[in-house]
Amino acid sequence: MSIRFTLVRQLISSLVGLLMFSALLASCSTQTATSSSSQQSTKPETIRIGYVRWGLLPIVRERKTLEKELAKQNIQVKWIGPFPAFAPVLEAFRAQEVDISAGGDIPGISGLAGGTPVCIIAYQAPIPEAEAILVLARSPIQSPKDLIGKKVAVNRGGWGEHLLLRVLAKANVPKEKVERVYLSPTDALSAVTQGHVDAWSVWDPNVAIAEVEHQLRPIASGEAASHYGIYVVNRNTLIQKPGLVRSVLDAIQQEAEWATTHRKDAAKVFGSSTQLAAPVVEKLGERRFVEKLLPLTPAVIADIQTRADWLYKQQVIPKPIDISQAVCPKTAGLEKYTAIQRQ
Repeated sequence: MSIRFTLVRQLISSLVGLLMFSALLASCSTQTATSSSSQQSTKPETIRIGYVRWGLLPIVRERKTLEKELAKQNIQVKWIGPFPAFAPVLEAFRAQEVDISAGGDIPGISGLAGGTPVCIIAYQAPIPEAEAILVLARSPIQSPKDLIGKKVAVNRGGWGEHLLLRVLAKANVPKEKVERVYLSPTDALSAVTQGHVDAWSVWDPNVAIAEVEHQLRPIASGEAASHYGIYVVNRNTLIQKPGLVRSVLDAIQQEAEWATTHRKDAAKVFGSSTQLAAPVVEKLGERRFVEKLLPLTPAVIADIQTRADWLYKQQVIPKPIDISQAVCPKTAGLEKYTAIQRQ
């Protein structure tokens, strides 16, 4: 009996130990799963912002206030760029590498005509003094009429080409009598200073750089073709993350308010972000080169439509487009931007 009792007691002890060990394993598994779930729930969302070497976004990036503000909402900012112009940013949208960006209305129209999967969600008012057609100081060219038979560097389907065409139309100069040479801003600067082209149609900060560092002079300003800046969003991002888009736009809007009320300080920040020389920064600070982020209005949409129609007639874009269909649709949580404002 004593031996049997001892064996039974040992068996019971072993079973109790096995149960306790199983319970410990289950507890550890639960804690690990809870910890993993907690980590997943706190993982920040990421917004990818494409930016060009122009306008507000380089200032926002340099100031880093966007990152600080969005971090409070568990949002991480990833900057994609800088790009030399808006057209390459639109290519990045096609590759699904960018969620939101800002650029010119004319390259935006060209991109939309080419099927870029974005919609327009906000705009920036035109800044005519930030654009010009430039020639060398010693050039005999004094007016748009003097461009007949000459070569002018422009960016294909962008502000530069549109400004040139508008200026020629206003001066009653047939566009066929002026040769357009399609170059990036970097290549165009070299081409005009070395005499490979006779003029250059471009925007700031390129205008300021050309005037200050290379003594180019304007023969026409952006008055002939006022251009909007537009903010565009990847359509998939808008559908999947409308709250994220709103948070980003609200933060950028605050930065725009600062930049437009602190013009000289904004120029210094821009200069730092793009490594501009002090005299160029000073030139930028003397005039407007950034504007506020504003919700779209029927009047602005109609104005951009007029540009799109004109570009199609000029054969700059391959097909007509309906700008009203390119505007971001009304989206819950984003009514501030997608419910078209009535004046």
